[in-house]
Amino acid sequence: MRTLIYNCRLYINGKIIENCFILLDDCFIKDFGIENGVKVSYDAKYNAKGRLILPGIIDAHVHLRDQMLSYKEDFKSGTASAVLGGVTSVIDMPNNLPPTDDPAKLKDRINLAKDKILVNVGFTCKPSIDYVINRELIRQGAIAFKAFVYEYIDDNINLGFLDKIMSAIAEMNKKLMLHCNIKASYKEVINLVKRRNMAKLCKIEGYLTERVLSLAAKHGTKIHICHVSCPVTLKTINQYKDLVDVTSEVTIHHLILNYDLVERIGPLAHVDPPLKSKYTAKTLFKLLREGYIDIIVSDHAPHALNEKCLSDPKPGFPNLQLMMPILLTQVKKGNLLLSDVIERASRKPALIFKLEKRGAIERGYYADLVEVDLKRKFKVKSDMLISKAKYTPFEGMTLIGLPIRTYVNGICVNDDYMIIGRGGEGMILTSEVSHYGAKSEASA
Repeated sequence: MRTLIYNCRLYINGKIIENCFILLDDCFIKDFGIENGVKVSYDAKYNAKGRLILPGIIDAHVHLRDQMLSYKEDFKSGTASAVLGGVTSVIDMPNNLPPTDDPAKLKDRINLAKDKILVNVGFTCKPSIDYVINRELIRQGAIAFKAFVYEYIDDNINLGFLDKIMSAIAEMNKKLMLHCNIKASYKEVINLVKRRNMAKLCKIEGYLTERVLSLAAKHGTKIHICHVSCPVTLKTINQYKDLVDVTSEVTIHHLILNYDLVERIGPLAHVDPPLKSKYTAKTLFKLLREGYIDIIVSDHAPHALNEKCLSDPKPGFPNLQLMMPILLTQVKKGNLLLSDVIERASRKPALIFKLEKRGAIERGYYADLVEVDLKRKFKVKSDMLISKAKYTPFEGMTLIGLPIRTYVNGICVNDDYMIIGRGGEGMILTSEVSHYGAKSEASA
């Protein structure tokens, strides 16, 4: 299947090139350039009407739920949210029900997902202290490991079990993604917000990051620090850059929102780690622009609305559908460069998680592309979300840059901001062997 996209602008090597075409051949980008009356054969064609085509976002931190948590989200609704948010690949976290913590469960999860997913999905797993189990998880398709540090903390903050885990995966050339925060209850967060003092939580985040990086330095384990919410954590990470293969991420909500929102809308703004001050958010933005943060993620974490209205509400909210518009709005405001968005949300995630031939518009790369209308403004409303979680802390915000079309592996799955994919267009991603709803990366 050869698809021609014409009358478009392309983002190539840091520049926007006018009056272009791009030719897709099955899953891949075959050719592109300035039109100039170019004549190529094709089976289908799309007129981009002068709109900009960007590499799809690779979101390295999402919770797609499904299985026993399908009432919150399932693979179809979660990846549909990604499609409308300009996201063409995601990495799913393992704290599901059942948790993705052994080879059989991973295999079940992959088999359930492969015919439903509209975007490419990589799966993380909870690591074991057993080297053999970890090797089998990788063989079954684990793209990385993920651990919540608070699950291994005793009263004396003894990280002995995590030390054994790092030893068991050190030679596997996979990232260990770490959540370096404690679980803060909503009541605790509200009290800290009232005092305008999140120093306690920031101190803990920085301290736990230092502890895990010191262990990683001992074993040579590759580390990825999840959803950094405090500048002190980045200072700690920077101090270990020469000792540890360590990368970091920041969420769109920790860049854009602050804890004033918790007072205004209450539990709907509750998230883990909690939102910090306006000054902290601005500082994280500054450090992102200066290159101290490697990638930007959504931490898409949908819950049923009734679970957000409890006295101790579930932390998290759906973010995937707003990912690209939020980032492009920051470009429009002058807070980010377009090159920052492509580098931190597309190219760098592909490099960190070893996703070959993704994250850029290049010949021979997978055709994961997003056609955006940079003039199209819209106001965020909960009822516009395709996620099963019909609420958002970004309610009422005006955004610009609507993903008009989304192509995943050369297939148009979103046309005029409407899902037209049926499921199965996405690949199951791994760094070594990949499985596909229809075919695998290896055989494509």
